[in-house]
Amino acid sequence: MRNIILHLHPSNISESSLRFNRTFGLGGMAALLIVIQIITGILLRFYYIPSPAEAYDSVVFLKATILFGPFIRNIHYWSGVFLLMIAFLHFLRVFFTGAYRDSQSINWLFGLFLLALIVFANFTGYLLPWDQLAYWAITVSTNIIGYLPVIGESLRNSIIGGKELNADTLQTFFTFHTALFPFLLIAIVLYHFWRVRKAGGVLLPETPEKREMVPVMPNLVFREFIAGLMLLAVLLIFAALFNAPLLEKANPSYSMNPTKAPWYFAGV
Repeated sequence: MRNIILHLHPSNISESSLRFNRTFGLGGMAALLIVIQIITGILLRFYYIPSPAEAYDSVVFLKATILFGPFIRNIHYWSGVFLLMIAFLHFLRVFFTGAYRDSQSINWLFGLFLLALIVFANFTGYLLPWDQLAYWAITVSTNIIGYLPVIGESLRNSIIGGKELNADTLQTFFTFHTALFPFLLIAIVLYHFWRVRKAGGVLLPETPEKREMVPVMPNLVFREFIAGLMLLAVLLIFAALFNAPLLEKANPSYSMNPTKAPWYFAGV
């Protein structure tokens, strides 16, 4: 365990970097949520069937029959929502504190790629319940691509495998969501943390005073442990009180009113 921790952190860090308002623990929180997403996703995968005829019924079966099935689905849903918000706040924190400069410039690019991966992971997972909300939200989102000049329509058709959402769309989204994106997230997150460690920890403002160095264990690790427990408590409370949305089964002949893209595409 010590070796794992020291792969992610330098052995000694500046005492001033331990202040909570230096990073707000956002990077560690995002990493924890990715782990929770993968674990709960594996559990859901045992019951989910990626076909238009059976996808919705498999989700209903999970909710109605499987012990703690609704709770696991709620954790997966809310951890995805929290991950998107926390990753975006982490992006803002790094930008406004100038922590993307000098030795961290390459890591900044990997962080941007991670943020895009998280958005696409949420996007592909949104369709999987195959209910009215998911079907029409993804329809609206992919229609946005059609507005791109010249290549828009052909690019949209390539993504969804036809003129409208179909079995190929669901299978493609399922494969990306459960196989490709988790693998990329794990690999790049580990590299992302290693780059921070190689740079000696969080990038701090230049100061003429000599910085006091302290061991990463327990000074930083204990703080991360407490922040992780608090995040987990909030997540479990949300999962217990608020159910992941599920409307009636998708009906391509009947559009919702209003039909909206997922909330994180509202700006687009």
